[in-house]
Amino acid sequence: MKKLSFVLPLTLGAVLMACGGGHDAEEAKESVDSASVVAVDTTPVTVNEETKFKFDFAIANISSPVGMVNDISSWGVPYNNTLMNDPKKSNTYTAEFTKAVTLGIYNIDMSYAMVNNRGEDVMKLMKTVMVQSDALGLKGAVDQMVGKRAEQNLSNKDSLLRILDEIFVKSDSYLRTNERVYTASSVFAGSWIEGLYLACKLGESVTDAAAKANVYKTVWDQRFYLNNLITLMEDYKDKKEAADLNNNFREIHKEINDIKDPKDMNDAKFKSISAKIYALRDKVTK
Repeated sequence: MKKLSFVLPLTLGAVLMACGGGHDAEEAKESVDSASVVAVDTTPVTVNEETKFKFDFAIANISSPVGMVNDISSWGVPYNNTLMNDPKKSNTYTAEFTKAVTLGIYNIDMSYAMVNNRGEDVMKLMKTVMVQSDALGLKGAVDQMVGKRAEQNLSNKDSLLRILDEIFVKSDSYLRTNERVYTASSVFAGSWIEGLYLACKLGESVTDAAAKANVYKTVWDQRFYLNNLITLMEDYKDKKEAADLNNNFREIHKEINDIKDPKDMNDAKFKSISAKIYALRDKVTK
């Protein structure tokens, strides 16, 4: 099964910025050229194999937030960039855990902008993703061919999103220590939070009965994936921030899991679940 990308590398980032054209395109080209030589990571491999297996299993068995964002575009809800986490807030995040979680959030916001062909927003978010990726040591995590693939598919939005979703198929090059697996898990947790946050926020505007049923089914389906995410984060119960996050995940999971059929989801239950998602998202981005 495929693994979800949990961070956008600088090589692909520079290429995507070329979509803006003009001066930005020239700068992007120079960035791609300068990124053509990827530094070799000499960090000793000390990762616990059981920890690594749990991460790989969780990523392989959790629905892609990027795919969720793509599905949301079929709901007919107008694009709303005010829902995104303000890129300017990135400078206020100092803790490693917060940087990792919000990196996942910005990654999904960028995907949302991409799906809606909003180049200006994509570039703003891209700069934020690039800076936070570098700060977390993710700069050289992806093999050079990713950048080449993106460069060859600049005009195809679906291809770019697919590349974005496949980036960490070769994640072993980065996941060399247990701490890096923790960082990657935190980034992925942020991606999941933002994917469901956007689904709930945009789902509020859906009035068509069939489309609303789709919104409810999207939220209800998360009980499977959230259970896998909870299992993954349980390995970090000795870290206070991870334990707190997992407690929030358990509360959300229980409320969704108590609904035995998506047809039993109603406006009141959707609103209650959404409120918990919004509160968690506000908590990790404040």
